[in-house]
Amino acid sequence: MSSPPRRRAARSDALRNDEHILRTAARVLAEDPRATIQHIADEAGVVRLTVYRRYRNRDALRRAIFDAAAAQAHQVITDARDRDLDPVAALRALIVEMAAIIQRYPVLAVSTEWQPKPADAYRPSPPSPARRMHQAVFALVKRGQREGVLRADLPPELLPQAITGTLHIVTRFARSLHADPANVGSQVADLLLDGFKESCPCASSSN
Repeated sequence: MSSPPRRRAARSDALRNDEHILRTAARVLAEDPRATIQHIADEAGVVRLTVYRRYRNRDALRRAIFDAAAAQAHQVITDARDRDLDPVAALRALIVEMAAIIQRYPVLAVSTEWQPKPADAYRPSPPSPARRMHQAVFALVKRGQREGVLRADLPPELLPQAITGTLHIVTRFARSLHADPANVGSQVADLLLDGFKESCPCASSSN
């Protein structure tokens, strides 16, 4: 039995409100990591109790931002799998979306918390949203290596770290690098995937 329309509308409103609070908090915390919940609430146009009702403190709010970002990145991999994209195309879609996510949540550009560690792929379940995302990227890289489209001579953990690390640096300094924020994801994808893609044997044999 489906939920009544009024209940679904209320749930949808709550999700939009949460997203608004998270985006506002991500902007404010990027500008001032010590910003108070009151300041965040003021910027979001809500009362402080509304924020506290969802997030008990600033750390919980920051964690929620990272979880939301990781869940959105993970969804890109899920969609790519459903569309049966090859690993390189899936990784390109992921990098482009991750750049957009960082612009959506600016605090990600000034924090290394999203940076994966090699051991993350082997930690026991249940994993956090960020760890699930890193595990999915790791599995995607391994698949690309097995299929011969990604270089097998490089550690599979290297590409996920290179993706988040490069996006972290480039988006943080995009203005001084004269990079167009709308094109950052595509440019980083070109930079990284060209280096990680396996060379076509036919190219060298034709010379």
